Amino acid sequence: MRIALVEPDLSRAEIVSRLLFAGGHACQHFMASAPFLACAADEFFDLLLTATWAGDRPAEDVIALARSILPGLPAIVMMVAPRESEIVGALQAGADDCLSKPVRGPEMLARVDAVFRRAGVCRPPNRTRNNFGDYFFDTTHSEVRFRNQCATLTPKEFRFALLLFVNLSRPVSRAHILETVWARRRDVKSRTLDTHASRVRTKLQLRPEYGYSLVPLYGYGYQLNEVPPDGATRAPLPEPDERIVETL
Repeated sequence: MRIALVEPDLSRAEIVSRLLFAGGHACQHFMASAPFLACAADEFFDLLLTATWAGDRPAEDVIALARSILPGLPAIVMMVAPRESEIVGALQAGADDCLSKPVRGPEMLARVDAVFRRAGVCRPPNRTRNNFGDYFFDTTHSEVRFRNQCATLTPKEFRFALLLFVNLSRPVSRAHILETVWARRRDVKSRTLDTHASRVRTKLQLRPEYGYSLVPLYGYGYQLNEVPPDGATRAPLPEPDERIVETL
């Protein structure tokens, strides 16, 4: 996951960054909240990890400002020898969890993972074959079989589609998509992601008449929803073994 770390103490920030990297997360450090908030207007993050005093304003203000830019952004506040009243105040101000400083690696990673679980964001499992209802994902050949069809996707389209199905009915942030599909953040334009979403929707027929709906979430990312039949007439199934080939 992509984590924004706001920590004025450089030595502590280096320790936290290394621990997060060891836990499989990408971490971008900011010495104060102002550069983080400026970056959040263009970048996407899955979690905010901030000190009680973020260098220029308190954590409570940082969380509120961050969520005005990235709605629903999970947040953890790091505190030095916190009193109960401080923890209660941070949680009531919107923090999802609190950590004592200096942080303990295993505890921090466990709390980070717990926040992500509560947020409902998952990574695709590392398996060769995955089944999701009528959709059968073959990682070896980047193929998806569904309703007597076989769609051949580009590797990026395949990873994008698998991520959406793993997180069915959950919002998936652009940051999480870009990290999982492109394995990097920079030099990937917004329209590139939107183009891939459109191709995945077309190739896998993710339309309500077929039981699924892929919707963009303005300023956040995408969400794949399962659409109940509700007595509606489904579109006729195509002929067996019809193939949809990759376009890129």
